[in-house]
Amino acid sequence: MKNISFDNPYLLLVAIPVLLLLIIPYIIAIRKENRSKAVVVSFVIHILIVVLVTLAAAGTVVTTIMTETHVYVVADVSYSANRNLDAMDATIAELQEKLPKNSKVGVVCFGKDYTLHTEMGADIQSVKEAQVDDSATNISAALNYVADLFEENVIKRVVLITDGKETDTNATAELISAVENLNAKHIYIDAIYMDDNLPDDAKEVQVSGVDVTHATYLNHQTTATVMLQSSYDADVIVYLYQGENTSPVSTYATTLTKGYNIINFDLDTSVEGEFDYKVEVEATEDYSPHNNAYTFTQSVTGKLSVLLVSSSEADLTRAQALYGANATIDAYINNPAVPCTIEDMCKYDEIIISGVDVRTLHNYTAFVDAVDKAVSLFGKSLITMGDLMLQNKTDDVLKQLEDMLPVKYGNSDQDAKIYGIVLDTSHSMLNAGKLALAKQAAIYLLNLLDDNDYVTVIAFNGDVTVMQAPTKALNREEIAKTINEIETRQGTYIGLGLRTAFELMISQAQTEKQVMLITDGLSFSVETDAPHEIAFEMRNMGIYTSVITTVSTLGAEAMQRVASSGGGHFYPIEKESQLEELMFTQIADDLTESIIEKESPVMVKNPNDAVMSGIESLPHLQGFVYAKEKASATTVLQTEYQKAEGGKANPPVYVYWSYGNGRVCTFTGSLTGDWVAGWESGEGNQFLQNVFSVNTPKERIDYPYTLDITYDGTYSNVEITPATLNPYATTHVTLTLPDGSQTTQQLAFDSKRYTYSFQTPDIGKYEITIVYAYDNKSFEASTGFHISYSPEYDAFAIFDAASLHESIRNRGSVSEGVVPTIQNNEKEVATYTIAFAIPFLIAAVALFAIDVFIRKIKWKDIQSLFGHKA
Repeated sequence: MKNISFDNPYLLLVAIPVLLLLIIPYIIAIRKENRSKAVVVSFVIHILIVVLVTLAAAGTVVTTIMTETHVYVVADVSYSANRNLDAMDATIAELQEKLPKNSKVGVVCFGKDYTLHTEMGADIQSVKEAQVDDSATNISAALNYVADLFEENVIKRVVLITDGKETDTNATAELISAVENLNAKHIYIDAIYMDDNLPDDAKEVQVSGVDVTHATYLNHQTTATVMLQSSYDADVIVYLYQGENTSPVSTYATTLTKGYNIINFDLDTSVEGEFDYKVEVEATEDYSPHNNAYTFTQSVTGKLSVLLVSSSEADLTRAQALYGANATIDAYINNPAVPCTIEDMCKYDEIIISGVDVRTLHNYTAFVDAVDKAVSLFGKSLITMGDLMLQNKTDDVLKQLEDMLPVKYGNSDQDAKIYGIVLDTSHSMLNAGKLALAKQAAIYLLNLLDDNDYVTVIAFNGDVTVMQAPTKALNREEIAKTINEIETRQGTYIGLGLRTAFELMISQAQTEKQVMLITDGLSFSVETDAPHEIAFEMRNMGIYTSVITTVSTLGAEAMQRVASSGGGHFYPIEKESQLEELMFTQIADDLTESIIEKESPVMVKNPNDAVMSGIESLPHLQGFVYAKEKASATTVLQTEYQKAEGGKANPPVYVYWSYGNGRVCTFTGSLTGDWVAGWESGEGNQFLQNVFSVNTPKERIDYPYTLDITYDGTYSNVEITPATLNPYATTHVTLTLPDGSQTTQQLAFDSKRYTYSFQTPDIGKYEITIVYAYDNKSFEASTGFHISYSPEYDAFAIFDAASLHESIRNRGSVSEGVVPTIQNNEKEVATYTIAFAIPFLIAAVALFAIDVFIRKIKWKDIQSLFGHKA
């Protein structure tokens, strides 16, 4: 390709007047009869001389480019990009205009596959006409393809237009490799990021997932939690289908709000078997139809498998009656040879320990450890009933068992404690020596504490002051000095004082917490924060409040209400001798009885708990094990116990908590015997039935390893972690693909777990069978998962240019919304430049000499020069 340019193009205009001066005289002066051949030739030579001189003066330069530039545009036309195809066409057109001269353009379009959409140098076709599979995005494959399309001896350029997000989330390494492949072939790449995020004004609804228990139990209530995403307030109908049924088994009409929405479907578990389900959403307006359905599978297994460890044959008879036909019970009644390995324990769904000292069992250390793993790792349920003889024991194994329980048995003085003394220092306390008596009460209480107990002192009047931050009572002399130095001020805000104590103590690590409020109770009626409400709030958080009033009948009734709401005692005192009657109830507990055998009413603390289904009132207990619920446990039933010294307590009867992946519940009454006389029928019997059914594990797991399956778009990963590693174990996985084909693979071991990664590009159901075997023992797990639609159809996926920057790095440029100006490297371009000023001047001089020669001789002389005669 040649290009003509001028250093001084404006000098070209000089030729116009000079030519006019030459042509006009010739026309006027030289008549037709005088126009000889010599005259005509001279006239033409003069014109040529003028042209040559003008071109020389203008600095005529001719540039010859001997090498072509070939540019392939690699355009992402996958489904996620279909909103921006017009913008992509405009980008390609603008890019073509900006390319260097002597360039040609071709277009490769790609999605899951790729195609040469426009051959190099041909007329550009719209990318909307590309025939590719748009159900996925595979950038690296398209780049590797285009690398082999270039001709030799051309400058090679690639311009990638994409949103940067590949369907395979692990494909960054492949994309980097593709870029390096281009670089190795001297192909330079630039990228244009196309924003394919869902527009703010788009109307889109999709089913983003379903959370469901994959393996549940017969007649066990289970729910499928469906997560829907919407870009607007959408009126939708959600259908649940089972199997091949064309009619939905459940329908839910609702209005979705913008963002995430959750709806629930109850699943039928009345029939044993494996059932496929499909959730489908239908919206009034919806941009994409490809993400509106989600499939999943749930298996319903038969009877529960129960392990019962007890010292009473009556417990087995009672358990069989309570479970009915819903369970198979392995009972160890006065049989110490209990299962003691996790491999043996994992086959049980519920483990019941009733009235047994576990130290009487064979290998009790291994037994407790196996129970711990079964519950915490594999989601089993542990139910304890009656007296396990844990009170005041320090055995490490018993401590491990008690740590699992939601209650604390035995002497509470062993627990860590903190006490708060909230002291009224208002002016009204100066009357009748009330402040002095209050200070004496505070110091008396301080002296009751153990050295390892913690104490804090808070003074209140019209303001609140923390006189002593939480510290060990060992420093009681300094604390007492601080109390004695407190002075009165105007105002009385009891509620503010209690609120400060609450905020200060709730964050402390101690398990036992008590507040003693010392006040005359005056000004209660003008409180902005009702003290009894704060006391009740503290009690719900495990902080109990008692009250000492100092000779004031006006505030006595209100202070009694505070003590009652706070679960503590109310002490009216008038003189120092009454201080000996003070005690920190609930914490400074001198209770020595661990077994309470007297009629005790059962009170419902949490009536909405599932275990209370069908229960309105329960019979009294005739006996129970005294315990205290732990801070994070849920107490459903409690009783009232009147202590010998006059105090009262509300120990738990039925309490539970989550323990790792499983649940532990404690019934402080017994399963059978005199303690539960009256619970053999009616609502008492119904309650115990509820205990066994409500504590059914969420999911059936009967193998001694955890199984985790993750899906990231085109790959799925299986990870198996055995509870006990065996160096001789082997693990195999059999994978059944949606098309029915199977493959079996031994899993790789990395010293802690077994792993296997496999491609899952197809839509449908994948079934997985794991076999973990050693020493002639084999443990099999069968599960599966569905891929309902390609990640390409996730309308709410987030796109950014980060992956493009990471992949291309310094091998090219990445622009966001701006078409780059592509310039060739001058070292690669074969360019030749010739300046014609001097040749044109030489030619002008030569023509001038020829003109003189022509004008001086006649035509016949010219002919004679060449040997011709006239």
